[in-house]
Amino acid sequence: MPTFAVLADLHGNLQALDAVLADLERVRPDRIVVAGDFVNRGPQSRAVLERIAPYSFPAISGNHDTWLASLAQGVNLPDAWETPWWTPVRRAAGELTPEWVAWIESLPPTLRLELPGAEPVRIVHGSPRHSREGMGRMQTDAQLADALAGVTERTVIGAHIHYPYERSVQGTHVVVVGATGCPFNGDVNAQYGLFTWDNTEAQWRFEHRSVPYDHQPLYAAWRDSGYLDDDSFASELMLLEHQTARTHYVPFWDWATERGLELSREHYPRFAAERPAFVPPPLRAAS
Repeated sequence: MPTFAVLADLHGNLQALDAVLADLERVRPDRIVVAGDFVNRGPQSRAVLERIAPYSFPAISGNHDTWLASLAQGVNLPDAWETPWWTPVRRAAGELTPEWVAWIESLPPTLRLELPGAEPVRIVHGSPRHSREGMGRMQTDAQLADALAGVTERTVIGAHIHYPYERSVQGTHVVVVGATGCPFNGDVNAQYGLFTWDNTEAQWRFEHRSVPYDHQPLYAAWRDSGYLDDDSFASELMLLEHQTARTHYVPFWDWATERGLELSREHYPRFAAERPAFVPPPLRAAS
C-alpha cells in the first residue's frame, strides 16, 4: 500500500527534526514531504535548514519562512525592530544567508502529491487560500469550505495550527499534521503525520506520530545562542512554548496589543490571571 509522511512546523528545533528523521528511517514511507515553517520560534533556524535541505524532500513554504526571508532582506521591518521584544525573530532572520533566502523563496506555496495506486492529495501550510489561515477547530465548516474552493483533490493536508486535527467538509478529507518542532497540543514530543492508502475504503488513512527526544540540547541552544542575552521576554515565551507544548507568545502579544500595553514581562501576570487555564507562569530560564 502506498505511504507518505508529512512533517511541518520544524521551527528551528534541530533535536526534534533529528528525532523525526530517525523515526522515518524506521517507518520508511514511499515519500516524505515538508509542509513549511522550517524557521523561527526556535534557536536553530539555519541548522534545521542545513540538516533538511540535502534530503531534497518535496517541500512548500510556510508563513514564517516567507516572513523571515523578507526580514532578512530588510523588507517591512517591524517598529522597534532593535528592541528585546523582537530579539528571537531578529536573530532567526539574521541566520538566513542570501543563499538560504533564495532557497526559501524558491519553495512553492502548495503542492500536489501523486503516488501510484492512490488518489492525489493537496498539501498546504495553512489552507489552500493562505499560509496563515489554519484549518483547525476554530473554523466553521462554511469557512473551511470557502478556503477549499477550487481544490480538486479529495484530501487536503495542512499544518500551521501546531496540533493534529482531522475532519470532513463537503466531501473533502481535511487533515492537519502535528508540529515537529513546536507543538501546541500539550505533547512535547516531535510530531508528524503518516498516511497510508486504504484500497478498501478508497481513502488515505492518517496516523499521528509522536516521537520522544532529549530536550536538553534544545534548551542549551536557547541559552548559548544569545537569544536570552538581552533579557528578551519574547525569547522566554518562545522557550516556554517548547517546554510546555502550548502557545504563549502570540496570545500574549494579541492580548497586550488589544489593551494598548507594552509587550513586557510586567504585564504578563495580569494576562495569566485572565487566562489561568491556558497560560502557566513564565519560566525565566531553561532547566
